[in-house]
Formats: sequence, structure tokens, C-alpha cells
Amino acid sequence: MSYIHKHLARRDFLRRTALATAWAGTPFAANLAAIGAAAAQTAGDHKALVCIFLHGGNDNSNTIVPVESSAYSRYLSARPAIALPQATLLPLSLSGFTGPQLGLNPALAPIRPLFDAGRCAIVANVGTLAWPTTLTQYKNRTVQTPLGLFSHSDQQSSWQTGLPTRASTTGWLGRVADMTTSAYNAGAGVSMCMSLAGNNIMQAGASVVQYQVTTQGPVVIETMTPGHWRHDPAMAAAMNKLLTEQRSHMLEQAYTTIGARSIATGQRAKEALASVPALSTVFPANGLAAQLRMVAQLIAARSGLGHRRQIFFVAQGGYDFHDNLLDNQALRLGELASAMAAFHDATVELGVASNVTTFTASDFGRGLQSNGRGSDHGWGGHHFVMGGAVNGNRLYGQWPTVALGGPEDIGQGRLLPTTPVDRYAATLARWFGASASDLTTVLPNLSRFVTAANAPMGFLPVS
Repeated sequence: MSYIHKHLARRDFLRRTALATAWAGTPFAANLAAIGAAAAQTAGDHKALVCIFLHGGNDNSNTIVPVESSAYSRYLSARPAIALPQATLLPLSLSGFTGPQLGLNPALAPIRPLFDAGRCAIVANVGTLAWPTTLTQYKNRTVQTPLGLFSHSDQQSSWQTGLPTRASTTGWLGRVADMTTSAYNAGAGVSMCMSLAGNNIMQAGASVVQYQVTTQGPVVIETMTPGHWRHDPAMAAAMNKLLTEQRSHMLEQAYTTIGARSIATGQRAKEALASVPALSTVFPANGLAAQLRMVAQLIAARSGLGHRRQIFFVAQGGYDFHDNLLDNQALRLGELASAMAAFHDATVELGVASNVTTFTASDFGRGLQSNGRGSDHGWGGHHFVMGGAVNGNRLYGQWPTVALGGPEDIGQGRLLPTTPVDRYAATLARWFGASASDLTTVLPNLSRFVTAANAPMGFLPVS
């Protein structure tokens, strides 16, 4: 685990707990009543961002492959032992794309219809950049590059914080939440940022604290939960007294504040989820699908949560394909595609497909050059954006030359990114509701690449 995940400044910890204390200072039952009064909203003003993080660094070269004969030949010569057979690729007819015809890995078959329907797009060669960087500048070391290039933990942090040259206690999705929560979710008792994949820096804000949910729903204290067979009114009253008493010791007060917030949030989320009907959409039996199914349920429960804006983080592991690339990636991408397709179907069922945008992220891409049975850590990689608002069946950014020694190859077929994470993130943030002026806080390095006005890439409309 990197420094950025392990170390939280004492001052930041105290500031966050002080904010929570102001909320938790009233009696527990009164907190729940006050939260409920803030839940009214109009469904048409709802938006949700869903990040699917692929831990390990997905192999971009076998995710989207050139089908056209000469381009495929260059791809095949670079990785003969791990190349996908040309006949198995799923050709795409991308609108407005002038490069070689591209095809999807056959394991991605479940999302191919979403391209045909204009509901899924590709953002090509995205990666962490500190400054605009040419191949010559990179080779001559004349431009600062992200810390810990090719390192899993460092590049996960760079992707998630948007600050690749320094440590940060906040991530860019958390900063988006900081900029938008008061306008859209004022008074809500459940955080705008909800994670189905444990703690992450991406959703950490300066004031917004992420809320972690399991695939079965919120974790609750059974003895304090009305309706649960273990509910004990006397014990609940005693616990409530402990959690609402003011403490003279700073850490004791922080502990009770966090405990009270957790219990109140869990009960609120549990009640909101119980108030919505079960989904009829069938999800496949895999871990990512289970996470996305709960995301769909939390979206359905948005009114009870007091949410007009929601940010979700889900994750899938196993993408570090140094060995057995063909079999392992087919398994992972098959799970990814089937889970994404089911989730899209669920948003259609809920009538919110145009209000929900799902996007992928990963540590990095991988080198085109084969190591014999797999591929090694790279830099730039390709990503998918899915949703009813997406201007789909298109490719955004610059498609790289798929060949060893190409104009983006920094060595071993590792791609120098041509789209910084900053522009990818800015497009998502602007659709979600962040203003152009907010982007200077959300993405402090964005102005190194483009102006805030020119930041959106076009795969989503600006809010």
C-alpha cells in the first residue's frame, strides 16, 4: 500500500471529524428524522457516475485490436504467442473514425450491442501525465513524469487522485463531490460517494467522506436495528446514550462521532433499500456483477437516500497478466462485459439510463511486446464509457499505432498516453454538474493540457 493510502494528516483528520461532530451532536433518533425531511427531489434531476476500476493493469492491446489486414499483421508480429486470432475479433463500425477498423476481444460480446445502439464509446490511450509530453521529451527526461511509473500502487494513486507528482489525501471523484454535494444533496444523511469495493482514495473528499456498502447492503449493528430479530431496545438505548454524549478527549469524541454517523447512515440506507421493489433484471453470478447490482438498487433508492447526485466505485481484480494472458483476460473481460450489460439493462428498467454514466479505469495499460505468455506493465490504455447520455459508437482521443517502434512507443510497445486522465475526468465531471470554474479544484493540473472550456472531449454533453 502506498504512502498516500497509509498516511492521513492529523489536521485533515481533525477537520473531518469536526465536520462530522456538528452533524452528530443531536440525539440519534432526531438525526434520522432530520435526514428524512431532506429527501424530496425530482427524478429527472438525478445523475450518477459509476467507476469500474480494473485492478492490475488491463492489457489494452488484446482488448481492442485492429482488424484491418496490414494493421493486424503488425499487431501479430509484436505478440505472436498471445495475439487473438483475427477471425475471432468482433468488428466495430465506429462513427467518424478514420483509422483502421477495430474489433473487440470476443469475451466482450455482451457490450457489442451497446456500441451498435450508441450507448458505449471508447476513449483511447488514456494515462497519467504530469505535463504534456512528447516521445523525445520522455526519452531525454526533459519533462517531469508521474511518480512510480509502472508501479501498481503509485499508478493507482495517480489515476485516482489526478495528482501524479505528489501525495494527496483526496481523489478527483471526492473533489467532484465536494463541489456538488451542497447544490444537489444538501441535508442527505448518506454520502454522495458510495463504494462497493472498500476504501479508495478516488472518492475521498476534503469534506465528503465515502460510505462503504457490501453487495448485501449496509452493515448494521443488529441489536440497534428495529425489525431485526436481535434488536434489543435496552441495549440500543444504552448505545445511543454512549454515542451522543460529548467527550472531553479529542480521539474519544472522534470515535463516538464516527460510530454515530455509521449507525445512522446504515439504518438510513437499509430503510431506503427496503422501500424499493426488487429488480427484475438478471445479473450474472460474478463478484463485479454483484457490486453493480447493489449500485442499481442504491440508484433505485435515491429518493429515500436524499440523493440527486451519486458517485459509485466498484472494482474487479486479476488484471496483472504477466502470464496466461489469453485465458485469464478472457475470463476477466467476460465477467466485465456481462456485468456491464446487465447493469445497463437495470438502468433501463429503472428509467434512468440517460442519468447514469459508467466508465472504466485501471492502473495502466500494458506493453504490446509479448514476454512469452503474457505482457508487462505499460502506461497508456483504452477505456469504455457506457450510458444513455453517452455519444456512443465512437472513439475519442487518438488511436495509437499498434506496432513496436511506433510514434507512441516508449519501449516494448508501452504507450505514451495521448489523453491525460485529467481530460477524461473533466468530461465526466462537467456532465455530472461540476462547473468549469470547479475544474481548477477538481483537477489542478488540467490547465497544463487544455483550458477548462476546452476540456470536455465530447463523449458526454456538458451539464
